[in-house]
Amino acid sequence: MLKRRTVLQGALAGALLAGCSTEKPSGPARTKDNPFGVVGDRPLEVVVSEEYGGFGAPQYRSKYEQAVVTVTPTKQLRDLLQSRFAAGSPPDVVLNSGDKALSVSRLVADGHLTDLGPLLTAPSWENKDEAVKDVVLPGLLDSGRYDGTLRSLNYLVDVYGLWYSARLFQQRVWDVPRTWPELLALGAEMRAAGLGPFTYAGVHPYYVFEAVMTLAVKTGGHDVAKRIDNLEDGAWKDPSVTRAITAFGELSKRGLIATGSAEFDHTGSQTRLLQSKAGLLPCGNWLENEMKPVIPAGFGLTMFALPSLDGSPALPRGVHVTPGSPLLVPAKGPNEPGGVEYLRAMLSREVAGQVTKETNRLTVVRGAADGQEISTALRSARDLLTAAGDQAISWYFADWYPTLGKAAGQLTGQYLAGAFRVDEWTARIQAVADQVKQDDSVTKYHRD
Repeated sequence: MLKRRTVLQGALAGALLAGCSTEKPSGPARTKDNPFGVVGDRPLEVVVSEEYGGFGAPQYRSKYEQAVVTVTPTKQLRDLLQSRFAAGSPPDVVLNSGDKALSVSRLVADGHLTDLGPLLTAPSWENKDEAVKDVVLPGLLDSGRYDGTLRSLNYLVDVYGLWYSARLFQQRVWDVPRTWPELLALGAEMRAAGLGPFTYAGVHPYYVFEAVMTLAVKTGGHDVAKRIDNLEDGAWKDPSVTRAITAFGELSKRGLIATGSAEFDHTGSQTRLLQSKAGLLPCGNWLENEMKPVIPAGFGLTMFALPSLDGSPALPRGVHVTPGSPLLVPAKGPNEPGGVEYLRAMLSREVAGQVTKETNRLTVVRGAADGQEISTALRSARDLLTAAGDQAISWYFADWYPTLGKAAGQLTGQYLAGAFRVDEWTARIQAVADQVKQDDSVTKYHRD
């Protein structure tokens, strides 16, 4: 655990280090032991939005004993650092998350973030014969790429699926459904038992849209998401997308959506699940941390992957994952090599395992949570993530184009409430995508 006595508070650290010379030394020769040419006695400043961002400091200090490493935790990243970036005196590492996070896309556009590509080909912290890219779960760093260049390292991973009570399923002798027909049959049994089979946060309908999108990509493959991300003409009219939204409409038509779901906020829908008034809830694996004080003892909070529509999905092991909590290395930081080296330490299995232990969150590091005593909920998320491999499902349009992401959620909520037909849902969301594509004031991104 990060010792508080080793932490210099934000204003002091900023004042001291902002005044240091920004001249960068040429550095020693690059070797497997020192792949970025770190100057061993050069100070390193790390500013973090959460304390786990400082967990790499002991590793760094153990290797560079003469280096003064300061770790400043703050919830006011934007207030503390925006002016420092503008002045060309940023810290060396930033963990960028929370309500006051900096805009990564803006930092990229302004040339403030270093190219992290060399990090991936460097030796891993624990094994000189293993590259860093090989200790990271496949595909999970792509969300930090801008025009093909890795500019941010998204460190934590959220896994999405359908949540249920293992105790309730055991009591009722219900099996976890593996196909959509099995899901419909289970829903009918739940309804007969007096439960609202399926609930969601209607006030925040992006949650249920997330499940629709996952089902579409699971059915048609990664290209479904890539075409949508790239704003390709007619991408939302893909047959897999139509099949997915139609399948969720079938839940509504069969009366398998819990009464009142359209009015629930996230807490309301989650409470219904925990009170066993609803049987299934789509959500990410932050659910446990968010509701921990009110999860009944023995409830057995567990996640399973969204069932496939039929027996031949393109991605049978597919689950939606969203890497987040980006670690950044400012290009104009006084110790840029040290900053990249710090990220290498954060990607060690030891540090990543400590992060999972302390935060109850998963990281992008392969196997870092293995062997730990973790909850049923986190174990189920970890197992789904591990099993997914290269079938982990991601999309970026909602972050790249917030207007489109918001419309996708709102239109899905309206559709499930019976406001319009499937073809109208498709036409309306495609129209929003077309508007974004045609708007020259919106910066466009491309996904390979």
